[in-house]
Amino acid sequence: MVFKKGNIEFILESLETNCDHNYVEYFKKVPNSKLLYTFRVVKLAPAFTIDITVKVLKTQRIFYKIENIKGCDFLNNPLLFKVFGETYKQLVVNGSYFKCPIKPKVYFLKNEATVSLVPAIHPPGRFQLSMRVRMTESPGPFVMEMLWKYKIIRIK
Repeated sequence: MVFKKGNIEFILESLETNCDHNYVEYFKKVPNSKLLYTFRVVKLAPAFTIDITVKVLKTQRIFYKIENIKGCDFLNNPLLFKVFGETYKQLVVNGSYFKCPIKPKVYFLKNEATVSLVPAIHPPGRFQLSMRVRMTESPGPFVMEMLWKYKIIRIK
């Protein structure tokens, strides 16, 4: 998939999803869909945090990192987190916003938000953006994770 934003071209090379199979049973692409993903929460999630990291693929150097965004604070007022608020609006399917605690049920996300996370001053190259949802109650390093591999090209 190719997106244009200002003078950059964003090429999504791949998107991988993972989950802990404890709090989130599955997290996968909806069959016959380009942008729709589904996940099933099987245990009540009272609180969670979000970590976002962007790495240069070739060197694995960290380009951008933000950790421990309080998930429930974010869901209650996404406008407090300007860039992520826009991204969240684009991830939500049919206006079905999440509320804390996250109840056991099947949820859907659209993968239209990736390009909104990319700043206009992003350098060219190949990168990996990871978004991890973590819970203190979970024994694993994350409850769910999305890994985008993408390329940025400057348009002249």
